[in-house]
Amino acid sequence: MVNRVLNLKEDKKEHRLPKCERLKSKREINYLFTHGKRFRSGCLVFIYLPASDTRAGFIASRKVGGAAKRNRVKRILREAYRMNRTIFEGLRIIFLARRKIEFKEAVEAIKSFEAGR
Repeated sequence: MVNRVLNLKEDKKEHRLPKCERLKSKREINYLFTHGKRFRSGCLVFIYLPASDTRAGFIASRKVGGAAKRNRVKRILREAYRMNRTIFEGLRIIFLARRKIEFKEAVEAIKSFEAGR
């Protein structure tokens, strides 16, 4: 039983977005907001710049709703990014949700980013 629980935890870690790929520094985020290129697809805005390593940040506007709704939107964006990670290689990018978004919408926006960039 204990081995089974440990294996489940390892499986979850395998599907996470690694910390080294997360954009966390306030300085980097502010730099992207001021100097980054923007691409808008529906209610999602991509702010990006070319970089040697790939990093991503996820932001949900207060227009989305309360904290629980914003956190859900960020989880959806992280998962959509993780599943389509190869599209964003060589970019530092911020995903900015302007309103509530579902997983299917997020994936479609990512595909349009790939086509329009």
